[in-house]
This record gives sequence, structure tokens and C-alpha cells, in this order.
Amino acid sequence: TLRKYPVLPFLDRRCINNYTIPGTNLVIEKGASVYIPMFGLHYDETYFPEPMKYMPERFENANYNTNGLVYFPFGEGPRICIGERFGLMSSKLALIYVLTKFEVEKCESTPDPLEFEPKSLFLHSKVGLPMRFKHLVPSPA
Repeated sequence: TLRKYPVLPFLDRRCINNYTIPGTNLVIEKGASVYIPMFGLHYDETYFPEPMKYMPERFENANYNTNGLVYFPFGEGPRICIGERFGLMSSKLALIYVLTKFEVEKCESTPDPLEFEPKSLFLHSKVGLPMRFKHLVPSPA
């Protein structure tokens, strides 16, 4: 899900050495800001065939062959988000709790496809994400 819907639209880094882009005369000078577009990478069919399709199996070790340089929802290197583990664990626990109590499904007002708020720094839907929650009936013991 973080591939399809990254929290931030880009990562920013500062160039530490002059760098000539291979095959061009374009030089990124030392000290220049470099912006890495998350959507551009995460929706590139070169790295993710059928990018609009939710396919978690694409990240199984046998199938995942993008050399690790195109999928980094929490950043990469020494400036990786320090909250990555906490955020993932919190999300998993919340999801487990909800799914043990409710069946969750789309409803009539669930947008498909999602439309995002274009003027926001953080990725979020224009209308939220309406869903239908049905209480699960406990099985008799």
C-alpha cells in the first residue's frame, strides 16, 4: 500500500559531490537540492508492472527484483525515517484489532479510483475513505 500511496510525494536530498548524469552533459552540482519523486518511481512500469494494481506478492523475495533503489516509502540511507519500525508495528496492531472485530468493505461512497488533494504536502484523499464496517459475530464456543 505504501508503494501506491506514499505518505510524502517526494524525498529531498543534498548532493554531496558534483555528479554528471550518464549519457548527458547535465551536472548536478555539489550542494544542490535533489528531489526524488515517489509517484514517478512507484508507478513506473519498468519497475512495477501493472502499477495501478494492488499486488502485495510482488514484494515476495523471489519476485522482488528492483535492486532496492526504487521503493523506499520511509526514505533510505542515513536519513531514513526513525519512526519506520514504530509506524509499521502500530499500523499492523491497529489493523489486526480492527479485522478481529469488523468486516471492512467498500460502500457506495467509497471513491474508486481515489482522488487526492493536490494542494497537500501529505497524501490524502479529497473526500476521506468512506468504508462499511460490519461487526463480526463471535462463534459460539
